[in-house]
Amino acid sequence: MNTPARPATSRTATTTTSLRIAVLMGGANTERNVSLSSGTAVVRALRGLGHAVAQVDSAAAPVIPGQDPQDAFLTADIPEEDLAATPVAPSATAPPDLGALAMVRATQQDGVLARGLLPILQHADVVFITVFGDEGESGATQRLLDEHGLVYTGPSAEICELTFDKAATKSELAPHGILGPQGHVVRIGHEAADLAALRVPGPWIVKPVAGGSTIGLTQVEDVDDLPAAVALASAAGQHALIEEFVVGRDFTIGVLGDRVFSVVEAMTDRALYDYEAKYTPGESNKQVPADLSPQQTEELRALTGRVHDVLGIGDTSSRSDFRLGTDGRFRFFEVNPLPGLTPTSSYPLSAADDGIDFPQLCEELAVRALATANEAPPTGTEA
Repeated sequence: MNTPARPATSRTATTTTSLRIAVLMGGANTERNVSLSSGTAVVRALRGLGHAVAQVDSAAAPVIPGQDPQDAFLTADIPEEDLAATPVAPSATAPPDLGALAMVRATQQDGVLARGLLPILQHADVVFITVFGDEGESGATQRLLDEHGLVYTGPSAEICELTFDKAATKSELAPHGILGPQGHVVRIGHEAADLAALRVPGPWIVKPVAGGSTIGLTQVEDVDDLPAAVALASAAGQHALIEEFVVGRDFTIGVLGDRVFSVVEAMTDRALYDYEAKYTPGESNKQVPADLSPQQTEELRALTGRVHDVLGIGDTSSRSDFRLGTDGRFRFFEVNPLPGLTPTSSYPLSAADDGIDFPQLCEELAVRALATANEAPPTGTEA
């Protein structure tokens, strides 16, 4: 599959000094708190490296209307010994209220950006996207930035749209031998018919077909409980995905361009590795490098690299999740080209164990975005 080209830009990535970086975070969706935690960590890391950084909440209008956009870009004098090698930010302890978010969403530009924020983004050399959910990961934010010729981190809108849909992603990967658990989509408005057509053997995991942070996820043992689980998975407006439950161990691996990082194993005493396990300190443990044989590690890293390449994610980030079943086979679950960057997130751990600390990782993502934009032909031309 071909990677869609980004709009061209006149800026260059020949230096990493004095970059103006707008870190776009927040959003008005279920992953708002994860986004705020990630964005806060990125802002601190980039300011610590000497960049002028604007902290932009995509769901909140400017505090001072009419303020000069350049005034939003701030630096910080952080001694090198105090610049943490890992993300520093408040933890995302709970999902936000959906009703309150819907009211905010209705006022946003194109449903992704509060009024008055675009001028700040236009003054940046690069927009560092840490907005997740159906604003950042679906391609909606990227399309708005493309319309205004802005450079941003992460892949194109088209690739984000594909990878946000778990069922579509698996269909894309299956011909390449990258297989996940059996799955079945239940569409909003067709629940009864789609549930009647279910042929996936139980027990099951039910989750939104497009979403992240395991919000809306349920493990179901009894077929009579499936309708309630589907309703929960569809609460934010997404179709539901029913998958066979695979007993095994959970692994995640980060990628940056053609470099595959270390394997992380996520473990928890909770029944599921859910939102609380992911983002509540002490509720999970992550081992890196994972306790796998050299052969298993090589196999899993190779699979991860293939996922990144087959989907055309390109010279930027992704994080792939797999489960090792009791039969000894790895099953692909999902890929995220805009992985979380919170203090408990796996992507920074995967990179750090491979020798890239958090500030370096953030800077590298920004610089690669600028380099990719400069290499891209103008919109509408052949790549």
